[in-house]
Amino acid sequence: MSVIVDDPKLVYRRTLLFYALTTLPIGAMAVFFQNYFFIYATDVLLVAPAAVGTLLAAARIYDGVSDVAIATWSDRSESRYGRRRPFILVGGLMCSMLWAVFLVPSGMGEWQTIGWLFVALIWMQTATTLRYIPIRALGIESGTTAKARTFFGIFIPFITIPIVIAVNFAGQGALQADDPKAAVAPWFIGLSAATVVLTVVLYPLLKELPTNHTSVERNVFKMLKEVLGVGYHRQLIGVQFAESFAFTSLAFSVPYMLTYVIDRPDMIAVIFVTYFVLQRITGWGWYAMIPRWGMRAIWSKGLKLWLLVFAIIPLTLVFGFPVFALATAIAGVAGGAAAVNYAMLGDIADYDAKVSGRERQGIYMTIYRLVGNIGGAATGFALGWLLQLSGFIANEEQGEMAIGAIVTSASVLPFIGVTIGVWLLSRYRLYEREGMTDGRAAPGAAGPERPLPATS
Repeated sequence: MSVIVDDPKLVYRRTLLFYALTTLPIGAMAVFFQNYFFIYATDVLLVAPAAVGTLLAAARIYDGVSDVAIATWSDRSESRYGRRRPFILVGGLMCSMLWAVFLVPSGMGEWQTIGWLFVALIWMQTATTLRYIPIRALGIESGTTAKARTFFGIFIPFITIPIVIAVNFAGQGALQADDPKAAVAPWFIGLSAATVVLTVVLYPLLKELPTNHTSVERNVFKMLKEVLGVGYHRQLIGVQFAESFAFTSLAFSVPYMLTYVIDRPDMIAVIFVTYFVLQRITGWGWYAMIPRWGMRAIWSKGLKLWLLVFAIIPLTLVFGFPVFALATAIAGVAGGAAAVNYAMLGDIADYDAKVSGRERQGIYMTIYRLVGNIGGAATGFALGWLLQLSGFIANEEQGEMAIGAIVTSASVLPFIGVTIGVWLLSRYRLYEREGMTDGRAAPGAAGPERPLPATS
């Protein structure tokens, strides 16, 4: 049976199934990396904070550059195997080595450890890009409404709730073990292998739609210039940068806040689980409100809740853990609202397809991810150097300057970024000017939302 089918619903269902099942093991590793890697690197691998921050920043910047190359290649590919599927397969196979990010060989010096981590992070970013960008591009291509595209973004996180809970508590336990590296070794080797097996077994299920280009694509640099020249796109990636910077700041800072500021390291997993479970559950609530409020208003409300979170966090210096728990709960609700952002990005890709005659979902996904990576890179770099310059010493009681650096990275810096994001989103006018729908039902209307405009 051909892998190219003229059935968007079939492609959507198969892509969603493949994405869901193959994400389970790789998602478990991603949870540990996102929540614990920074403190794991400083307190277990004993790498200086500034070096960790610089490594993460360099890896994310590389990821952004490689994203552009891979997405452009995917968008321009023509093959009987599809233009997305081959990339997904190669990325899945490369996931066999993801364990190397966490399991640095014993006996290495500091510079050797840094070199090992750099290579392992580059490998990880390449593997995840090869599978993630094409999968999300398939979701945008085959989803035809705001709700379908948003569902693609909230379903996967929702089904991984048990994994989030398990990994966070296991991660906290591993960090407190006598030999944390030995404690996590079986997980990461097994999870890396499971990702490869699931990819190979499920790969035949993936289908793609015919490519409906109506004009010849320009060279890569002109294409990028055109994509970045879309004013709506620039606004949206500005908002994405702000939220990515805010979220990553808080995620990296949580273990340090609880260990060195609030003195409750036993609650690290509870805080992470509270956030992620609330984010995934409330995502469905935001999803249900699309016909009433529309996607733009939903994302704006979420960003404003983030501002409240960052305003509350400095109060933990006075009121301790209860206030931090309250901020976490609000953050979970705020994070759920971001589920609409990829659907809004899909609308911009649709608009561009009408203007240019080319389907460029991959490059739009790439640039969006690139901006998120830059936001995360800025966060990691800032936190690492703030800790280094403030006199942070791993596994010791911290001085006032180090405490101030941790709190600043968790509140002040992201507050500024999100304020800019709220302003940018308030000026976003794609739907009014281009006659498109953001999923909001017309006053008094009943029934399903109107479909998005045709892309060709």
